[in-house]
Amino acid sequence: MGNGRRRPWTLIFPALFILVATTGAAQKIDGQEEPIHHSVAGRVLTQDGRPSQNISVVLSRPDGGQVGRKTVGYDGSFVFDTLTSGEYLLTIERPDLATVGRPLEIRDYKEPRTVVLDIRLKGNESASFREVVKAYGSLPSDRKAEEKSKKVSRKAGQAYLKASAAAAKGDRAEAIRHLQKAVRAQPEFFEAHYNLGVHYQALEQWENATRAYLRAIELRSNSARPNFNLGVIYHNQGKLDQAIQRYRQALAYDPSFAEAHQALGEARFQQGRHYAAEQHLETATRLAPARAAPSFGLLVKIQLLNRDPNQAQFYLNQFLQHHPDAPIAPTLQKEIDTMLAAGPGGP
Repeated sequence: MGNGRRRPWTLIFPALFILVATTGAAQKIDGQEEPIHHSVAGRVLTQDGRPSQNISVVLSRPDGGQVGRKTVGYDGSFVFDTLTSGEYLLTIERPDLATVGRPLEIRDYKEPRTVVLDIRLKGNESASFREVVKAYGSLPSDRKAEEKSKKVSRKAGQAYLKASAAAAKGDRAEAIRHLQKAVRAQPEFFEAHYNLGVHYQALEQWENATRAYLRAIELRSNSARPNFNLGVIYHNQGKLDQAIQRYRQALAYDPSFAEAHQALGEARFQQGRHYAAEQHLETATRLAPARAAPSFGLLVKIQLLNRDPNQAQFYLNQFLQHHPDAPIAPTLQKEIDTMLAAGPGGP
């Protein structure tokens, strides 16, 4: 695994953050009071907290009339806005799996509100729903260790919302344009700087991504994900020492960050520090075995380098439990079998 080879990476997106454009307080038009509009927003996640994709969220009235249909964004997010108070039915449609849903009520609030839903899919036929109601401009966060962000201005919030809509359509350039407006309107807008980093990174604009992440870290120093993503950029560029520093910083703020353990293990392996690599790779397999295929593979390799085929077989068996179709598994098995056949004094 040479330093010059680009290392594939998975986008890590920020904690649930919804800003929804709403109308102001009710105004009288031609002698009639305009209704106050509200929103429903949230994320659809798997049970272990990963964003879900290729999923549709449908909002309907109890009589069956459809209010809207949204395909969840790249981070599992969806937004329905310009809603009046009343009863609704929220339904989640998944390809080849059962449809799940629940009733939803938007009360007769006197000011614009956003009903924020954290939805965790549980197997084929069920899901859990956690609901909170937020005032426009408040910043919900699912990471308790993070400090609350400052209230976002309406101009910055509207730009952020437009960026989210553009990103959901796959238009990163348009998302970046709106996020730049958001940070010009509010320079201390952490989530906007962070998302700029994510989009620049996806477009391989490394310098822009690095600047955005460094600014996000400056605004919220105890956040794990900007440090991790910045570490990924350094890792891709072969700057192992800087990557390791960022991975370690991410783990200092979130010791259960499986991807950071895996990335740090890979970097230590590239440095030839196999014992240190093994500790982090093994932790990654315990925290998130379904996402730890590289960790399992490297653990097998380390044991083969240590000339311990029995321990290598142990890790390979674990690997196959979670990744039975891994293309590298037959090659690893052949290496183990060759070492076992050769015996202690063999090659």
